[in-house]
Amino acid sequence: MNAEAAAALARLGWAVVPVWDVRESTCACGGRCASPGKHPLGTLASHGFKDATRDLATVRRWWTRRPRANVGVATGAVSGVVVLDVDPRHDGDASLAALERAFSPLPLTVEARTGGGGRHLYFASPASPLASRGAMRPGLDLKAEGGYVVAPPSVHASGARYDWRPGQGP
Repeated sequence: MNAEAAAALARLGWAVVPVWDVRESTCACGGRCASPGKHPLGTLASHGFKDATRDLATVRRWWTRRPRANVGVATGAVSGVVVLDVDPRHDGDASLAALERAFSPLPLTVEARTGGGGRHLYFASPASPLASRGAMRPGLDLKAEGGYVVAPPSVHASGARYDWRPGQGP
């Protein structure tokens, strides 16, 4: 399932990287990491998200070796997307609503529900590089140059899958 999803995203032109999977709410990396199921699988991609690729042979090789690996998407120019990460546990919904009231509602776009109950809103990357920014507002992070997100159908530490909102997949 994850192998097919990674290949499909690579065919769209998005650079993907294998991310550690989660087993029984524990990261398969074996460590006590701070981001279970959210960090690149260094045994396959030694430079982390910097090794993200659209090369289908590499994608197939990675997921043949680790079929349960979660799917990471490098953001910024390499994939042509930036992602607004909305985390409701840290008031992201309220922060986004306040910005939309002050400026205008965001357009309908590609959107994923995260396994933790948040949202990833995907937008075309601008012509000029845009830096990733954490905590732009409470619960809002921008994943752009030098960043990545975990993508569907990956499994979150909660046990829930990331999934594309109906009618809003890539």
